[in-house]
Amino acid sequence: MNASPSSSSLSSCFSSSTTASSSSTGEAGGALSSRDLRVIEALRPFLGAQAEALFEAHGRSLHRLIGVARDASGIGWLQMRSGLCLARELLIEDLRPSQAFRSVYAVADYLKLHFAGQAHESFAVLFLSAQHTMLAFEDMFRGTLTQAGVYPREVVKRALQLNASAVILAHNHPSGQVEPSEADLMLTRVLKEALALVDVQVLDHFVVGHNRAASMAERGLL
Repeated sequence: MNASPSSSSLSSCFSSSTTASSSSTGEAGGALSSRDLRVIEALRPFLGAQAEALFEAHGRSLHRLIGVARDASGIGWLQMRSGLCLARELLIEDLRPSQAFRSVYAVADYLKLHFAGQAHESFAVLFLSAQHTMLAFEDMFRGTLTQAGVYPREVVKRALQLNASAVILAHNHPSGQVEPSEADLMLTRVLKEALALVDVQVLDHFVVGHNRAASMAERGLL
């Protein structure tokens, strides 16, 4: 099933912290690591006394909790979404005036924040100036859990509207699998050819799954 184009911008973001080896005694899920305890304490201002139970109920996965927060009502969930958006904006603030988007790692971090907890597949484009500073980052197409309909003419049209010189493409795999599929590679070739007609360069195409991101450029697939 193909998706309809949309023009919404980034909606939410989050990046999980690194794990720690030390642990503490927990409930039914077994021992809580020091990282688990830090996460629970960070969740308490949003979820109150339910923070630990909700963290456990979602497999101690921030990715799953963020997925719930995207759609749930209630003041705590709303506050959590606001906090995630602030984290995203903080990263944008650091990157916008610089050429940081030349870095694969900076882009990967940015995209992981954007797609965190998203249960549907979507396709986004990061539009860049000639100096590779960010002009805009937009979710352009939304699909089902397994596919997204992408229209090259819409990407070309938006690039011309923004006077972009380059783009970075990105889409998520809700399954968590980040290995580019043959369909992903074919789509990249089609978009690269279409954008080349208007002198817009495709710098990379990222596939994001859970808290991982794969760069096609880094793998020599562009």
